Amino acid sequence: MMNLDIKTLDRICFVLVVTVSLVCAYWVFKQSVKQTRQITQEDKIISKRVKELKSAEENFEQLNQLLKETKTELESMDKRIPKSADIGGILKKLDTLVKNRSVVLLSLQPLPMVEEKIYTKIPVRLIFKGSFVNIYNLLYDLETMNRMLVTENMTISRPNLNDSCQVDLTASVFQR
Repeated sequence: MMNLDIKTLDRICFVLVVTVSLVCAYWVFKQSVKQTRQITQEDKIISKRVKELKSAEENFEQLNQLLKETKTELESMDKRIPKSADIGGILKKLDTLVKNRSVVLLSLQPLPMVEEKIYTKIPVRLIFKGSFVNIYNLLYDLETMNRMLVTENMTISRPNLNDSCQVDLTASVFQR
């Protein structure tokens, strides 16, 4: 065996301690870099998912708003196209509108019902006389009333400039 003096032994121990310290420091540094990368990747994934979640929430809000609008439109359509035709109610409303516009109703003829896939169409033929302005206002009232009334055919005639306009109108009322 070789005799080691204390100074050499100290140097060997010092080199050994420094080497072990450097290896440990390198290992700690490597682990910390690895964890930092992993945390950065997880942050990116979480950020991406948060953006996707926000986008999904916005889409959900838009869909909810669209659903509310659709329900409102459906309720409006239910009022405008009810399950029963209630022709009596329509005739009363028509009579009131004709009187309010100073138009003379000459004829009213319900025509045969037409069955469609999701509704029934009930055509009604009306013949009335009055001034052009009053007829125009009556047609506007019919178009904007609470019930769906679709004009199928209309003829406006005026034999002389001194006579009133005469309208032959076929309009359809609907029921589900």
